[in-house]
Amino acid sequence: MIEFNSKIDEKIMQNLTRVYDAVVDFASLPKKIKVNLSFVDEKTIKRLNKETRNIDKVTDVLTFPYIELKPKQKLRLSDYKFDIDPEDNRLLIGDIYICTKRAEEQSEEYGHSLNREICFLFCHGMLHILGYDHIEKNDEEKMLKVQSEILEKLNISRDRFKCGFVTIIGETNAGKSTLINQLVGEKVAIVSPKSQTTRDNIKGIYNDKNSQIVFVDTPGYHKRKTKIDDEMDKHIKEAIEDTEILLILIDAKKSLIEQYEKIIKNVSLEAKKILLINKIDETKYEKVYPQLLELSKIAKVDEILPISALKGTNCDILIEMIKKYLPSYDYEMRYYPVENYTDKNLREICAEVIREKALLCLDDEIPHGIQVVVTDFKEETEPIEIYADLYCERESHKPIILGKNGEKIKEISTKSRLTIEWIIEKRVNLNIYVKVKENWRNDVRAIAEFGLNVE
Repeated sequence: MIEFNSKIDEKIMQNLTRVYDAVVDFASLPKKIKVNLSFVDEKTIKRLNKETRNIDKVTDVLTFPYIELKPKQKLRLSDYKFDIDPEDNRLLIGDIYICTKRAEEQSEEYGHSLNREICFLFCHGMLHILGYDHIEKNDEEKMLKVQSEILEKLNISRDRFKCGFVTIIGETNAGKSTLINQLVGEKVAIVSPKSQTTRDNIKGIYNDKNSQIVFVDTPGYHKRKTKIDDEMDKHIKEAIEDTEILLILIDAKKSLIEQYEKIIKNVSLEAKKILLINKIDETKYEKVYPQLLELSKIAKVDEILPISALKGTNCDILIEMIKKYLPSYDYEMRYYPVENYTDKNLREICAEVIREKALLCLDDEIPHGIQVVVTDFKEETEPIEIYADLYCERESHKPIILGKNGEKIKEISTKSRLTIEWIIEKRVNLNIYVKVKENWRNDVRAIAEFGLNVE
């Protein structure tokens, strides 16, 4: 138990008790023990340091163990039977002093609550009582590792949790889908050399111990020709409005300033902006650098970073850059479960995979009129049975998609099946039916049926 020798907020007291119980469980300590906890001012902790350690300074926490233990050594009450307090039949294992002023300063320094910082310092003090120390580098690493393990189970850390939405915008074929797949580490968005392959806002979710970043992959900027192009523009505007950070992606092989000026005129919000120069692996430094220098003088953005979405160059730097600007929380704030890497369900993912393979296999005049709907997904069967309708806009396109003796649709189906099996890690039997929905990209009702409209 904790004997509080100072008046303290009820919520902090409850959290300190949680930390105490976690340390007791971790070290398999006997229940009949207690620790004194006092909150003191700077003058008092400085005096205690001077008297006991000959150190004339203010520290955040000071511990006085009353037992002699080494890390992981089992505490036996029988070894201290003459030290047990007869009033409560408990062994006092140590005194912990926390400097309130230093705790307040450090909570501001680390950007989290005073409650959180006090819990951290108390755990630190408890470990000192159990024989842990940080004089030597090796010992410090061991102590910090144990401390982190204990506090992580209680969702307590000095690192504030970062979470928010990041929208990726750019021209068609700038590499937005490749980037989101690279950052998330999973196949979220379809990738194709053909333009306008992303039709709605696809979310890819990056998770680690202290953050969740929800990336939104938007359709590329392009000239509007059909009603579905209008919907794609609405998707872009919607994503830009609901974001904390905007990633502006431009192609290193094209004029950087022209691309930037074309895209930035559509952006007026106050979100933080990171300008990414993609495909640096496909061009020469000498060609890009002069443009980059000029761009840095005129670009009204918070950061500029050259990357290769395909090879992952500087993507680790980008993640840390994003975290710097995300909202921070005192608790684990996640919009989606930690195991999720996209907001799409399996049916939607499979439909996107099939459309991707169709885009890769078919001639240029057909792909933009293709849409795929998974009509049935039988998970209970072995292999899994998936049925999908592949729609085209003209009757004349159907035989092209089928191919001679069905060879083209077989190729699309085989490539799709292999990718789906890789994603879901199960065997799949894929059945694709080619159907015609005349001029559907200009049909508002059809666009809504396919779920491509902005509600």
